[in-house]
Amino acid sequence: MYSIMYTIKNILPTVLTVMMMVAALSCSDFLDKDPLTDTTLNREEIFADERYAPGFLNSIYNYLPDGYSRFDGAMLAAASDEAVCSNSGAPIHLFNKSAINTTTNPDDVWSSMYRGIRATNLFLEELGPNGIITQTNSIPKLKEGVKVRDYFKGQAYFLRAYFHFELLKRYGNIFYIRKVLDPFNENELYAGVQLPFHQTVDSIVADLDSAANLMPSVYPDDSYKGRPVRWTPLALKSRLLLYAASPLNNPANDPAKWKRAADAAKVIIDSKRYSLVTLNRIFIEPYNPEIIFSSKAVNRNDIETYNLPVSFQGRGYMNPTEDLVAEFGMAAKTYRNRMVDFDANDPYSLVNTRKREDRLRYTVFFNGSRLKDTIVATFIGGKDGLYSTPTATQTGYYMSKFVDQSLDMAKGNTSLRQWVHIRYAEILLNYAEALNEYDNSANFNAITAELDRLRNRANLRPLDTADKNLLRDQNEMRNYIKRERRLELAFEEHRFWDLRRWKDAETVLNKPVNGMRITRNNAGNYTYTVFEAEKRSFDPKMYWYPIPRTEILKYRNAGKTIIQNPGWE
Repeated sequence: MYSIMYTIKNILPTVLTVMMMVAALSCSDFLDKDPLTDTTLNREEIFADERYAPGFLNSIYNYLPDGYSRFDGAMLAAASDEAVCSNSGAPIHLFNKSAINTTTNPDDVWSSMYRGIRATNLFLEELGPNGIITQTNSIPKLKEGVKVRDYFKGQAYFLRAYFHFELLKRYGNIFYIRKVLDPFNENELYAGVQLPFHQTVDSIVADLDSAANLMPSVYPDDSYKGRPVRWTPLALKSRLLLYAASPLNNPANDPAKWKRAADAAKVIIDSKRYSLVTLNRIFIEPYNPEIIFSSKAVNRNDIETYNLPVSFQGRGYMNPTEDLVAEFGMAAKTYRNRMVDFDANDPYSLVNTRKREDRLRYTVFFNGSRLKDTIVATFIGGKDGLYSTPTATQTGYYMSKFVDQSLDMAKGNTSLRQWVHIRYAEILLNYAEALNEYDNSANFNAITAELDRLRNRANLRPLDTADKNLLRDQNEMRNYIKRERRLELAFEEHRFWDLRRWKDAETVLNKPVNGMRITRNNAGNYTYTVFEAEKRSFDPKMYWYPIPRTEILKYRNAGKTIIQNPGWE
């Protein structure tokens, strides 16, 4: 996200109270009353103050979701084929039973995103020509060579776009709100029209472009470290346009949409602003060169608390599936031979000729993984084994991605961590996918060049001539890119949405996910057996979330209509 958005040492509790009250509003009732007149500080006092006005915008970032444990300790990955959640009470299980509805949806963000949008529009209004911020210069137009006010305006456009994108990918046809609505004018409150998907895409693009035009490419010193820059909104634009070009939203497969997505990703690549870092740095080192946008880095250990294996003082909630693990190939092999030398009787071998690729150990704790000079034991009867405690692994695996293995949980250690919303590896994959769908043959070298960068970072052999001959088939390349996204971006809240935008969910998520049962005999030899870990079902209506029933009723009571998504009542 950003580190310190402005030089503010203290935000007084009264201002935080105002921010919390702003956060208490929802879509159609987001102005039932003006919270800024219901506190000890009025609107003018907030936006006229050089400390409070920047603080108002800073607080809006809190509406962005943190993906680490937002479903009672579970992650969204457990609602895809990436993982099983061992916490039986976690609401994430509703997705796997097709049990969400208009009143119960663990990932319903309708109200929270519209609250964020309202707060952003309030800020933009006061930043306008007649606004309090402009009239009082509480945020200066220029300070130490930095166009401060433009930068804050750019942030606001970016946030408004991001909130709308979070709504768009879940609900499809939504309201795009660009102004503060009068809470006492019912006609204005309910006058909005749900835009068709691609009109909303264009509206988001407009806000992202405005944001990029207002933000600097770089800042003069490290005091700005971690702040969003010109490339941040353009990176989100890359993801947005990729979604818009995908089969769910582009059933006619219009190549122009794929070209537009490819061009958006290429802008980030050509900027040379970002680079791939070593696998062990991505999520442990805040503000590293691969991170394009993230939450603010804070000291925490909830990631370890919820996800470390049970014998390491973790709850072990996130259990990678065998379906995911089986996709990690052999380290020394080319793409077409990726599983040659795989030994089903020694699947996690450290022997060079049979060693699995590096991303496996940075993603998954498997039987024999080393953690703090101790072995993870997931075999039946092992200290971390299947069902050894109520939340022990249900698949034979634990998630290692994101975990800071240096922390001593017995001492309550914490470390600076951030949820990474966008990183450079995604941009490379976005570019490769969009180019392949637009024109595989004409852009083949560009596609393979970006994929080889990821292979090199994972210590995999570059694609050789035989690989490339195979991948000249567009469908083969498509499958390879899908696999790469699955492995590279595992647990980062991509697979859940990728399966939907590709329209693969009704196939992939309508079958059980598997685990690995490991037994050990008296001689210390292991036997590995794949087993069904959890049944899954996916109703095609779940390609889009239901608009919450509370919103349907609000519009109905006002004599207006809001269009529900197909299949939901």
